[in-house]
Amino acid sequence: MKRIFEGIRVLDLGRFVAAPYAATLLADFGAEVIRVERSEGEDDRILGLPSGSRDSYLYLNQARNKKAITLNFLTNEKARKLLMELAKKSDVFLHNFSPGVATHFGIDYEKIIEVNPRIVYAENSAFGSKGPYAERLGFDQVAQAISGAMSMTGQEDGPPLRTTIAYVDYSTAILGAFGIASALYQRELTGKGTKVETSLLNTAVAANATALSEYDATGKIRTRKGNTGWYGAPSDTYMSKDGQWIIVALIHPSHFARFCKMIKREDLKTREDLQTAYDRFQHLGELDPLVRDWVAARTAEEVELEFTKAKLPFSRVYEIPEVLKDPQVISEQAMVHVDCRESGQVKLVGTPVRLGGEPPKITLPPPGSASITGRFIAVSWDTPRMI
Repeated sequence: MKRIFEGIRVLDLGRFVAAPYAATLLADFGAEVIRVERSEGEDDRILGLPSGSRDSYLYLNQARNKKAITLNFLTNEKARKLLMELAKKSDVFLHNFSPGVATHFGIDYEKIIEVNPRIVYAENSAFGSKGPYAERLGFDQVAQAISGAMSMTGQEDGPPLRTTIAYVDYSTAILGAFGIASALYQRELTGKGTKVETSLLNTAVAANATALSEYDATGKIRTRKGNTGWYGAPSDTYMSKDGQWIIVALIHPSHFARFCKMIKREDLKTREDLQTAYDRFQHLGELDPLVRDWVAARTAEEVELEFTKAKLPFSRVYEIPEVLKDPQVISEQAMVHVDCRESGQVKLVGTPVRLGGEPPKITLPPPGSASITGRFIAVSWDTPRMI
């Protein structure tokens, strides 16, 4: 079966997550994605624990299903001309340089559409292409901070915390892939390419939109409450009899009603002051101990059996090894074994999107680093070299 983006060529100049993962999603659905690197390799190849090839696991996850070339276009005019020749023959040009850097090196939108008016030019930046912060650098945690999300994360008496998972990066990548797909569809209708812009700032603000709207309309500021849910209760982490943490989220009225039936407190579900999630949030001091004590009196396995039977939303809080062993994670092919050449068989992220029920296959291993005794080969010439 032909994959939806077969015949589409993407030049991937992205680094780390927000841009390259967008290209990864396109590659999973058939696009020919060519990662363009400097001869010595890019920094995201070596950020984090090294694999057998010396490439990081971050890189291996971002680069599977891609091809790669080395091309020193940032420092060599001949290489830049070769990049333009590649742009002529490509459908998507993707990068996450800041707008000023792209202009400085002659790879901004205006320059690229001169050689290919049909190209979809996708630019990801930290703060967007306009405004007072346009030239600032930023990463996921910076966007978490400026969006207000960190001010709401952590314990009430502790410092603001970022989330370890780079949700802004990955969400920006998904939005970038959506934007590129939309632009390609528009091109089918009009025959013209366009510019697609994403930024970490816009993604982070979008993710925190509810709290921002609430404050603007009511003056109410969400504060740090640990794992307690805002305006939906009971929702928190609770420890089982055998010392395992379990997260429970009784947000919907039907969840609360089923919980009350399970613990034989059906009087609670008919109380007028407990009918909405916000009602229950205001009575958290009364309701939270009911969940805490019920969970504490049972083992994690007993909680799991009862909550599953009652159709209530919950999960054990897994340690990393438990995730890879979970039967649902395995069934969903959320992580799959990939032959990563020098690194051997490595579990990498599967594709989290299904078309027609089955996930697309990983058909290409991550491009190798051409390493000798754990070091990159420093190529002195600047013509493209497939790796």
